[in-house]
Amino acid sequence: MKQPHVVFATAGSLGDLYPFLALGMELRRRGHRVSVATSTDHRTRVEAAGLEFRPMRPDPPGTPEFFARYMHPKTGAEFVYRSYLSPAIRDSHADLLAVVRDADLLVSQSLMAMAAPLVAADTGIPWISAVFQPMTLFSLHDRPSYLPVPLLADLCARYPEVHARVVHYVKKHTRQWVQPIIEFRQELGLDPAPHPMYEGQHSPRRVLAMFSPLLGGSRPDWPTAAMQTGTATYAGGGEPMAEPLRRFLAATDQPLAIFTLSSAPGLPGDFYRHALSASADAGMRALLVTSGLSASAPLPDPLPDGAMRVDYVPFEEVLPHAAVLVHAGGIGTMFKAMQAGIPQVVMPQAHDQADNALRLARHGAARIIPPGRFGRRSLVRALRAAISGTAMRDAAEALAARARREDGVARACDEIERQLEASPRAAAY
Repeated sequence: MKQPHVVFATAGSLGDLYPFLALGMELRRRGHRVSVATSTDHRTRVEAAGLEFRPMRPDPPGTPEFFARYMHPKTGAEFVYRSYLSPAIRDSHADLLAVVRDADLLVSQSLMAMAAPLVAADTGIPWISAVFQPMTLFSLHDRPSYLPVPLLADLCARYPEVHARVVHYVKKHTRQWVQPIIEFRQELGLDPAPHPMYEGQHSPRRVLAMFSPLLGGSRPDWPTAAMQTGTATYAGGGEPMAEPLRRFLAATDQPLAIFTLSSAPGLPGDFYRHALSASADAGMRALLVTSGLSASAPLPDPLPDGAMRVDYVPFEEVLPHAAVLVHAGGIGTMFKAMQAGIPQVVMPQAHDQADNALRLARHGAARIIPPGRFGRRSLVRALRAAISGTAMRDAAEALAARARREDGVARACDEIERQLEASPRAAAY
């Protein structure tokens, strides 16, 4: 009997890949064939998870200049769509089309796998979409933190009619970013579709809202096909923890702060330099997780006493040893720290990061430092706030008790199997 074949399609950073690796591994355990269509820089991680890698362009050049434009606080989103995803739509479509020929279900990441709606309409393959961050559902009932003017965002939060007008303008403005996608859809002879970055990103069949209700619950204007599963956490490839790291974590003379830019690894700037000085000033040890650290931001060699640098850590094992996590606001990293029950300091850079940070800060479990204000003194203040009193720690522990009960992987995979059962392609097995 042929195994039902599920294809996941995604693009972007590790935060855009890991939730699908978590689902793919569970579906494979349940007896399904799983392929992941994504850029070639993710091949090693896909294959390490035991899944089939299938290339889907575009491939990021991986240069510091590219990451700087990709993660620019003001123009990053425009660059992603106008200069990176949209010009490659024909290549993305051709690559994904080849992957789904023998597939039974296509699962795409909304906003990034821009070819998925086209391939689904072109081939008729059953298609569902997934959203990893609450912001990308663009609900009128949420404060629009993506707006560059805080006062306007406050007005939108208070007056829904203002918010609706702003969204109408933003849709009109951003349509030019994705014009090549709109034109290519016409060339394929497909029926017109809504804005590819808004309503058009979602499958009418099912939309998996794969984030914690603690960061955003259901809204009246979500897509009618939306189903909230909770966060799908990926535990990594099972690499054992190195012995030097075990010894470092075992030390208890000072509280530990962990610093990582996992969702923006190409943009360290002075982040790790400030981490070293601020943690020393705050009387803390520092673990620097520097995977992808740019050569333009060298660190002292050797590091000061009480500091350690590693390229990778299994966060599930390491975070329980920490007093605080300092990071850029990626929602996957954030949720792991929520499950660990530790305070967080967030320096959001671009895209969904500021919105994620605000949602966590409302619980009292995080301090936010805007990138322009991130420095030694602001970081020392935030670190001391995390360890000197009980307010942040109590808030973080209260969140952890609820976050640990979530099983986003199981819920999402159960729904995917229900969609497979309804798939005309899989019905013959």
